[in-house]
Amino acid sequence: MTASLCGYDGSITGSGATEIFYWEISVTKDAVEATSFDSVGWKERIACLTGATGTFRAYTTSTVGAHATVTFKTQSVGGSVIVGNIIINRIREEVPVEGAVTFEHSFVFTGSITATGLI
Repeated sequence: MTASLCGYDGSITGSGATEIFYWEISVTKDAVEATSFDSVGWKERIACLTGATGTFRAYTTSTVGAHATVTFKTQSVGGSVIVGNIIINRIREEVPVEGAVTFEHSFVFTGSITATGLI
């Protein structure tokens, strides 16, 4: 059985923002159209390019369009470590009546990532 991890020991370095309290990464594989005349009317697809996107939330903000080499960790020791270059392509400000103002940063990886651990 795999041990569960508690998120309080996670981190991001290199993003330009500080006081980060949440992050997530999605790795995708494009399924591109490859239908031939032999498909008997069924769409055919093949796995093609891999990419990754994500978001993080912080009490401070970075800059839209910022390029950065970023390291994501699920724990300070052990757990997953994900390293790659990103572009921050959107920042959304969240202003609750009863709570701190936060900034949600969306990003895309600009190439391959290095991942050890859970991914």
